[in-house]
Amino acid sequence: MDQGVGGGITTPWSPAHASLLDLAEVCDIPTRWSCRTGVCHTCITHLVAGDITYTTQPLELPEAGTILVCCSNPTTEVVLDL
Repeated sequence: MDQGVGGGITTPWSPAHASLLDLAEVCDIPTRWSCRTGVCHTCITHLVAGDITYTTQPLELPEAGTILVCCSNPTTEVVLDL
């Protein structure tokens, strides 16, 4: 995961993390969130590059080019604009 333009934070993914949000928290990257289940959409984040999968299918998918970090895991290397 790379924090995105100007962030300069790169870290490897581990299946030990439940979601990209969990990884961001471990790395002390400030991230907005509320529900952790894809319901509230507070954690919508721009996906700059890469692919993800949802561990819990959101009630409503976010618009193209964005993801819900609270319930997603990377399937490839990802770059997020946090």
